[in-house]
Amino acid sequence: MRFFLLFSMSFLAFPAVADDQTIDLPLIKKPESFPTLVNPNCSHCRDEATLRGGDLRDDDRVLCWIRGYSNGGAIPHRFFLNKWRVISDSYGVFVYDSDAGFVRGYAPSYEFSFHGWRNGVMVMERTDGTLFSCLSGIAFDGPGKGTRLEPVPTLPSDWGFWLKHYPDAVAYRMFDKYQPVPLPSDPNQDSVRTRGPFDARLTADELVLGVWTGKSAKAYPLSVLANRGFLVNEIDGEPIVVLWEPASKSAAAYRPVATQPRKYRAPRPDKNGVSPPDSGVPLPVGAAELPSRPVTLKQSDQPDGGIIDTEPGSHWDVAGRAVDGELTGWTLTWLDSTQVKWFAWSAEYPKTELYEAGSGVA
Repeated sequence: MRFFLLFSMSFLAFPAVADDQTIDLPLIKKPESFPTLVNPNCSHCRDEATLRGGDLRDDDRVLCWIRGYSNGGAIPHRFFLNKWRVISDSYGVFVYDSDAGFVRGYAPSYEFSFHGWRNGVMVMERTDGTLFSCLSGIAFDGPGKGTRLEPVPTLPSDWGFWLKHYPDAVAYRMFDKYQPVPLPSDPNQDSVRTRGPFDARLTADELVLGVWTGKSAKAYPLSVLANRGFLVNEIDGEPIVVLWEPASKSAAAYRPVATQPRKYRAPRPDKNGVSPPDSGVPLPVGAAELPSRPVTLKQSDQPDGGIIDTEPGSHWDVAGRAVDGELTGWTLTWLDSTQVKWFAWSAEYPKTELYEAGSGVA
C-alpha cells in the first residue's frame, strides 16, 4: 500500500522464547491454495463507503490495524482476505485464517506469501525460504528459524462499526476487480489434517482472546469477556486491561499506560516494503512532548456504559483510544493479543494459562 504505520517495523525478527514451543505436527505445503496480494492501492474508509456502498455491508468482518498513519485502517474479509489469505503491504503483513478463527498483522514487508498449514494454523513463507506460523509469528524452519516477527496492533471488527468511528482510516482502493468471495461452508481439510490433540480445558472451537506478553501466554474466553465487558487482570505480575466491544464482538488487551496522540507519515517503502523509522510528532501540531502516564480504567455506571478512566474521566474504545475528555486521542499500550479458536492457541502455546471467571483481579 502506498501510504505508513506507527513507526517503521521492518520484518526484523526477534529470538523466540523457549517457553512457548509448539507441538510439532506435520506440515502440509500447498502454496497454490491462496494467492498473495502485494502492495494494493489505498484510499480511506469514507471514500470506499461511497464507491462501493451498495456492496459493503455493515456486518462485513474487517481486519483493523489500530495505530499509525490516519489511526490505522480496515480490510474487509469478503473483498480481500477471503481470497488473499496473506497480504504483503507497506502497512503490514496481514493474515486471515478462517479455520483457526484469527486475523493478524506483522511488520511491513513485500516478502511473504501463503505456504500451507501446521498445527491447524496457517503458515507463510518469506522469500528467503523461512517458514513462519501465521498465529505466533515464530519461524520454525529455514534460515530464520527460531526468530519471531514483530506484530502490528490489530483487532477484528465490523465494517459499519469501523466506518462510523474511524471514517478517515485507511482502506484498500476497491476497484471492480475486487469482488466479494464467500467463505466455504466447511473447514479446509488440509488445515484439519494438521491438527493434533487439543487442550481439553475448553472445547476446540471456543473463541478466546490469546495474549502473549513476550514471556507468558494467557487466554481469555470471549464468553467471559462478553459477560463482563471489561477485565483488569495480571500476567507476569504486571497489570493488564482487556476491553470488549459488544457491537462488533471485538476484544483487545493493553497495558494501562497511555501515550499522547501523534501524527505519523504515510509509508515511504523501499523495494522490500519497509519505510524509514517514524516516531511521529505530537498533536496538536506544535504541542510539547509529554511523558506516558498510567491510567486507571473502570466500567462506567452511566446508562451509556463504556470504559472510562478514573482521573479526567475520558471514555476509551476497544482500540485503546480515548474518544473524549482531557485525554482525547491518547492511546493505551497494546499487548500482543488475538481473537482465535482455542485449539489453535493451545497448540501454539501449550503452556498457556486460562482465565476463569471469578479469578484474578476485577
